[in-house]
Amino acid sequence: MRLFIAINFSTETRERLIALRDELRLHSLSGRFSRDENLHLTLAFIGECSPKKIEKIEAIMDTVTFDPFEATIDRLGTFSRGTLWWAGLREDKPLMLLQREITHKLALCGFEMDGRKYNPHITLGREIDTDYALSKIEPFGETISAFELMKSELIGGRLTYTAIYERRGEDNG
Repeated sequence: MRLFIAINFSTETRERLIALRDELRLHSLSGRFSRDENLHLTLAFIGECSPKKIEKIEAIMDTVTFDPFEATIDRLGTFSRGTLWWAGLREDKPLMLLQREITHKLALCGFEMDGRKYNPHITLGREIDTDYALSKIEPFGETISAFELMKSELIGGRLTYTAIYERRGEDNG
């Protein structure tokens, strides 16, 4: 089972992300663009895991303390020599502390974490062939009040992400 911990967005934020992705698609010759329902912010990639470890991950998630906070998407960027396009989030303190606490606690419990600097982003597409220029975007976002344990699987040939556990912020019980 392939697992990760993520923030999923409200319908309004998702619609703004879809508009950014569709604008990129319109100006691209080719690429694999993220499906609407798969637009998310990964906080920790866990990878292949046995079903037995899910309870351990849920227990770790339950020890993470955070209050709801504002997250702002404020830029476009690329990785992989410009072929992977993303929408980036401001590296505000509450977001960065949440991500650090989650990965730290997972590592303490024996889960292997990527040691690279965290760059909060939402993947819009991969293998993009475009002459579209990176440009400023009007910042948008929402209050983040929960994060989820997600399962990634191929269903009918389509990559599908399913939330299997949710941890809400302190203001929400």
